[in-house]
Amino acid sequence: MKYLELSTSDEKNYIEKFYKSFETGRDFELFLNHFLKIVGFQEVVTTRYVGDNGIDLTCSKSGIDLQGIDTMNYYVQAKRYNPKNKVQAKEIRDLKGATKLDKQGNVLNNNYINVFITTSSFTKGAIKEAESNPNMPTILIDGKTLLNMCIDNGIAFSYKPIFEGDMLKEILKQCSKTNLNVKNSNDYLVERNITANDIRARILIIPQIIRNSINETDSTINVEINGKFKKLNLDKSHRYIGGVTQIYKNCGLINDDNSFVQKSLNGILKMIN
Repeated sequence: MKYLELSTSDEKNYIEKFYKSFETGRDFELFLNHFLKIVGFQEVVTTRYVGDNGIDLTCSKSGIDLQGIDTMNYYVQAKRYNPKNKVQAKEIRDLKGATKLDKQGNVLNNNYINVFITTSSFTKGAIKEAESNPNMPTILIDGKTLLNMCIDNGIAFSYKPIFEGDMLKEILKQCSKTNLNVKNSNDYLVERNITANDIRARILIIPQIIRNSINETDSTINVEINGKFKKLNLDKSHRYIGGVTQIYKNCGLINDDNSFVQKSLNGILKMIN
């Protein structure tokens, strides 16, 4: 799917509407409870409302250790601010101080990260304060970032499909170029992604439509790779092509030490029978 970039005016308009959708700061906190769950956090809790300062939500995110040893805890402060009113450095310092105890007076885990989320933005001083102590990391999420995260995750945003005629023309243009390579009406042209398994085994599985057209006595097949034609050997079962190691190397899929390149697995191969 192609995403259209928001104009600056649309972005400001959406942020303003987003801010006004929450009648109170508590509404914003309750929304963030839902938001954090959607974007992948666990054990999201909105703390008991007892005042303006302190931690508004807690949540966690597990790592790869099943025993929870590498679980990271997050302590979130939410501020429903008018987009014109920026968060100041003092509020970041207050959050750092509040993380020693939560609103119920519970001692917080040392393995934590502070998160400050607002509908507005941050002053340069606030950003500097957040970065001042690496031992007490603080993540800042402003209204623009929050808006884009909501758009990316389909939270409070729906989409109207837009027909892109130029995009369709470009697709047809590419398809026409591809089919020019078919010299004979009896030939089959199939595009196939080269997979990690293909590279590990140094073979290439033959698509079913081409396999059905191969004669029992055939021992070779004509293959086009990156615009160059090759005659390659078939295995006895006619299920795969062998002898492709050097071709994979030429395409940058295999290194000189015979390790394969994970990032280059999208090479397109065309077979003409």
